Amino acid sequence: MPDRVRAALRRNDCVLRLRLVSLLVPARRLQWGEGVARRNAVPVRTAYFVLATASLAALPARVSGQATPIIKETVRQVLVPVVVTDKAGHHVTGLKREDFQVSEDGTAQEIVAFNTVTEPAEHQTQGESGSINPRAPTTAHKSNAADALPTRTYLICVDTLHSEFTNFARVREALKAFFRQEEGGDSQYAVMALGRDLRVVQDSTRDPEKIFAAIKSKNFLTTIHESEAASTAAEIQQFTYIMRDDYCSKCACEAVGTTTDGPTCSGAKSRVQLFLNSFGERNAVLDQNFLLALRNLVGAIATMPTTRTVVFISDGFNRFPGRELYSVMDGFGPKDRSFEFNPRDTSDGLQSVLKLAVRYDVKFYTLDSRGLYTMASLGGSTFDASTSQGAFIPNKVDLNRMTVARENTDALAELARETGGLFFENNNDLLKGIQRAFADGREYYVLAYIPKNKAEDGAFRHIAVQVKNKKLHVNAKSGYWATKE
Repeated sequence: MPDRVRAALRRNDCVLRLRLVSLLVPARRLQWGEGVARRNAVPVRTAYFVLATASLAALPARVSGQATPIIKETVRQVLVPVVVTDKAGHHVTGLKREDFQVSEDGTAQEIVAFNTVTEPAEHQTQGESGSINPRAPTTAHKSNAADALPTRTYLICVDTLHSEFTNFARVREALKAFFRQEEGGDSQYAVMALGRDLRVVQDSTRDPEKIFAAIKSKNFLTTIHESEAASTAAEIQQFTYIMRDDYCSKCACEAVGTTTDGPTCSGAKSRVQLFLNSFGERNAVLDQNFLLALRNLVGAIATMPTTRTVVFISDGFNRFPGRELYSVMDGFGPKDRSFEFNPRDTSDGLQSVLKLAVRYDVKFYTLDSRGLYTMASLGGSTFDASTSQGAFIPNKVDLNRMTVARENTDALAELARETGGLFFENNNDLLKGIQRAFADGREYYVLAYIPKNKAEDGAFRHIAVQVKNKKLHVNAKSGYWATKE
């Protein structure tokens, strides 16, 4: 970034102030052009985040008072941030461009530029055909970090829609432990709680102590009370009793050995169908709104002139709302095959989040807040067969619920895999996962190549990055969508 741009941004004191309440503004207003136009009407220190991060291309002209020439770039250059670790998980530094190989859809690509980003002060750029602006220069020393522009953004997003209260407590303690020891530097942080709506727990700050205080606050604790997890568990239990005591007592079920429907089966079937439909539709609406809000969060930080990491902490969620109840029903083995699963697929919403994140190199580090996978943490049986009115719950019900609970990690894994982050699962040490997310944002490489496939057909291009030393682990985004945008 040119020095005069940095100076102008500092003077205005408007850089990267994460006024994330601006997400309540309709998406059509979150445009660069409008952001520049509105700066004269909005007090700088209270400007919305999206409006404050005005187009860097426009700023030199505002500083100098001269028109900025428009340069059209017709070559698509793909940037690939890469984290390299050894088998113990330690970051490997000192690698050169010749140590890397990158391919797209199986075709080897030429690395035209290479950059090393290391904290605190090493910053090298090598390139014959061009150089990379990694959006995270690390030349500022900690002694003047307070005066320098932030170079890293960490957005901690806690899923308060799908997470159990007991797991939320574990998340809170892990975040407190991390920020109790975090030192301020060239990073900025924000904490959001994403449930039925989006809540700002702590707006953007360079001060880790403010984040620590916000996480300790009652405000953060109360966000979990809107979670749907408790009501979902209650509805699953209610539906289980309906299947056992109502449906299977009147209709043919493998679980109880009945082979024909009784005279009152049609009424029981209607009640089951109504329960399935209402549960699925309500959860589909909640999840669609949830994914839209998550996409808006990604959009809010997408074009910030820093590295961008989202630490997303959740119990996980199923991309097919209603799947939980169908798994219970299947466990009873109803003979009526008309109960076919009618998925309310929210995959499009998840793909929308992924496309935006990949386009702007926003990394997701996802943490499964359930910790070690056990029958209890994965939503196994809460029923006591010995006190269940003389009836029993088939083992297949519990097995199916465990299967669905494991499926709920699929979205978390995909968010991390596609964006070049990591999915931290089946581990009670959530602090370790949080530490890894922050560490990866401070020790990495950036490769650039001009794809040999010039088609802009919107297809997904698979990226594979390797290093010569096969004992090292390489983590990078899995590809991108080749669009004209």
